[in-house]
Amino acid sequence: MAAVISLKNLTDKQRKVWRMRYRKGRRMRRIALEMGMSDSGVSKMLQRAHTRAGLPVCRVSVIGGKPRNVRLYLLSEVFEQV
Repeated sequence: MAAVISLKNLTDKQRKVWRMRYRKGRRMRRIALEMGMSDSGVSKMLQRAHTRAGLPVCRVSVIGGKPRNVRLYLLSEVFEQV
């Protein structure tokens, strides 16, 4: 059985982008065009939506053009570090 993710904490715009990406399977470029945003704006909005939904956040360090130190942070770990 799949986990149910609550979208109650998301803003209306985040919820709309979330549904377009994950329920309708649209590519980020198409979402950007439909929402009047840049591709990076859509990506950032989805990252913030993941955080608000309580999902793990992936942090990647890019050094010399290559990703390094890839580690998955759980939100509980992030808040404990503050």
